[in-house]
Amino acid sequence: MAQWRVISPSPGSRDSLVAVFLTVEINSEQNRLSPPTPLILKGESEGFSPFYGKITEMTSFWDNLPQPFFILAPMEAVTDVVFRHVVKQAGAPDVFFTEFANATGWVHAGDKAIAGRLVKTDDEHPLVAQIWGGEPGDMEQFAAHCMELGFDGIDINMGCPAKSAIKSGGAALIRRPDVAVAAIAAAKTAGLPVSVKTRLGYSRVDEWKEWLSTLLAQDLANLTIHLRTKKEMSKVPAHYELIDDIIKLRDDIAPQTLLTINGDIRDRTHGEELFRAHPGLNGIMIGRGVFSDPFCFWRAVELSSVEEAVTGASSPVSRTPRAGEATRKESSETEDSSTIHHKSELIALLYYHLDLFDHYQSTLGRPYETLKRFFKIYIRDFDGAKELRDQLMHTKTTDEVRSILAHNDRPHYTY
Repeated sequence: MAQWRVISPSPGSRDSLVAVFLTVEINSEQNRLSPPTPLILKGESEGFSPFYGKITEMTSFWDNLPQPFFILAPMEAVTDVVFRHVVKQAGAPDVFFTEFANATGWVHAGDKAIAGRLVKTDDEHPLVAQIWGGEPGDMEQFAAHCMELGFDGIDINMGCPAKSAIKSGGAALIRRPDVAVAAIAAAKTAGLPVSVKTRLGYSRVDEWKEWLSTLLAQDLANLTIHLRTKKEMSKVPAHYELIDDIIKLRDDIAPQTLLTINGDIRDRTHGEELFRAHPGLNGIMIGRGVFSDPFCFWRAVELSSVEEAVTGASSPVSRTPRAGEATRKESSETEDSSTIHHKSELIALLYYHLDLFDHYQSTLGRPYETLKRFFKIYIRDFDGAKELRDQLMHTKTTDEVRSILAHNDRPHYTY
């Protein structure tokens, strides 16, 4: 289904949008992947509709998100189709981003160059493809490819500080605003809503106003700002003191653009506190916080327990008890109940991650060693966690992990 926004003759802000929508059913797969055609009134009705000639832009998922909305940050070798589903089951954010995929690599070498970074499933919505590069022509082709794959939006990475990225894109575009502007324009040709994720500046914090002004002038759907510079990496606290000034800049230049912040945000509760403290914010992006707490997006008001999330019917791989696994009722009553519950939830989530890794292995082709970086997410915050994690780091297969977990001295439950 596509929706077309009807705009008043002199739109100037979000409040100036006329709250009327024309809905057009798109039945075929071909149409779903192509920019929809506006409804044109003909015959006797032509000229009488107050909407005639005013249908100028397509709405997107960004227009229908809650306030604040929460996003799982794009992270290289982390936010693939496997881990996105793990996070979804633990407590889903409102928007998912893929790992960042290089446009030029794909244009010249095809899918092998992006190594499964755009693999997705039909139950992931809204899902934004994050792309990067320094060649507008390549960005245009790659954005069109993302459209054909059925992504809900495109985000351009203009903040990655990695050496491999800044050769032609990522944070390097902070110093090449002309290329950044051209890349945005090129991505927009695909017909999907385009957003940008960036940093305050390249070397200095005081670069933020000029750089963000340039981006806000591009009529983006959303602008996500990691509140540090490229030079600062993640070595200093995020610059929360600039949030209100950035909001004012957005309101002055592009009030229609949603504003999302990123950096040092621990969980949903922390994000909501920042949202209340800084009126005008729209979104909260969490990255490293998910490593400290995979349930960081969990919305307690909607779920009576994490169990309800993990038993969701949309799961691509169902979990069934294995030999050695216990039910919740079989958990030891001699241990502190909250510790048992937390440990059991984490280990159950690890089992789910193992199943997903096996399920997608033939598609992604990622080495088993890449799975080990995730063990610290689940094996933590309980007695014996360090020793158990050390055992898991010496494994070579997912079945070895399952065997060690099944013979762990304290039972756990599955969902």
